[in-house]
Amino acid sequence: MSTFCVKADRICKKFFIPARANTTLNAIKTLLRKQALGKDLWALREISFEIRSGEKIAIIGPNGSGKTTLLRIVSGIYLPTSGNIVVEGAPRPLFNIASGLSNDLSVVDNIDLFGAVHGLARTFIEEHIDSILKDAGLGDVRFTLMKDLSRGQRQRLALSTFFQVNDKFLIFDESLTYVDQSFSSRCESYFEQLVHSSRTVIMVSHDIDFLSKYCSRALWIDKGEIRMHGEIGAVIQEYRRGQCPG
Repeated sequence: MSTFCVKADRICKKFFIPARANTTLNAIKTLLRKQALGKDLWALREISFEIRSGEKIAIIGPNGSGKTTLLRIVSGIYLPTSGNIVVEGAPRPLFNIASGLSNDLSVVDNIDLFGAVHGLARTFIEEHIDSILKDAGLGDVRFTLMKDLSRGQRQRLALSTFFQVNDKFLIFDESLTYVDQSFSSRCESYFEQLVHSSRTVIMVSHDIDFLSKYCSRALWIDKGEIRMHGEIGAVIQEYRRGQCPG
């Protein structure tokens, strides 16, 4: 019997959005009236779902629907305002490729830095540095500063390093958007291996075809609420119908 990796029960997340008073006097008046200088924003409402160990799950929805907020709760970065979530193990998220890279360091130093941020031991990185550089197609610029690389080169560097991570639970949040065409086959090879592995994976992407290729189930979120949860083909069909009504 499969064990559950994530169990979420009616989780909600609220953020307080400060108001921008047009004058200092108005701000003082608001405080004297004991009114809040802002408003509450409910990013998630009553979200319940389960993920079994080894499943590959897609989270879909329009911008601002709450996808990243949910991933941050699963990752332990945010706590829910209410509800309960149980996560077995420690998810390894890749939220922002730029996070963990320094413009003022060389390519090889950035591999050390980015790898450390994502849990790779320095001895492991030293043993695999040449293969990472080859994978990224950056062997001839290993001592070049990061600020002198193109956006595509930075992305290849980050992904080639992250692909070395061997954690059992991975989370990808739009990490594969705008991948260089020359690197897309490497990404496909990596995810083909993931699909046939026992690792648990959650993916967020606006590339629905990509998600349908590598995930078996999907969670559709809209305006902070679950619209549908189930087999990925059925969810995507309804999602596309909702995006193009009539």
